[in-house]
Amino acid sequence: MDDEYGPVVASFTRAEAFEDGTFIEVSAATASAAGIEMPLIITAGARREFVAGDDGDEDGRLRLVLSAVARAIERAPADEVCFVVPAGELPSGEAPTGADQLIAITEPGDTGELVLTLMLPHEM
Repeated sequence: MDDEYGPVVASFTRAEAFEDGTFIEVSAATASAAGIEMPLIITAGARREFVAGDDGDEDGRLRLVLSAVARAIERAPADEVCFVVPAGELPSGEAPTGADQLIAITEPGDTGELVLTLMLPHEM
């Protein structure tokens, strides 16, 4: 497939990202509890940075992350599709790398439905 930028040299579908663990689905119930009413995924990198841990409190950290994301969405203009959550509002996970923010972006899913994806800035 060629376009104005030239031939496609590589592609990576959302389905492949789920299969290889790059994308992790957040349950609708967990997202809804934070006030997020759309399908929600988090990248493996963002999960490691802000959610994962061996202390048994991943659910608690995920709730904190989703609450911070919900606040960022509430503060944003109505037509915004990309939200920045400062790291100071987020818990530290298993492997903190010093990421200074979490990006939450709304984009079409595989069938055109609106999906919220949480990722680290370098994963955009």
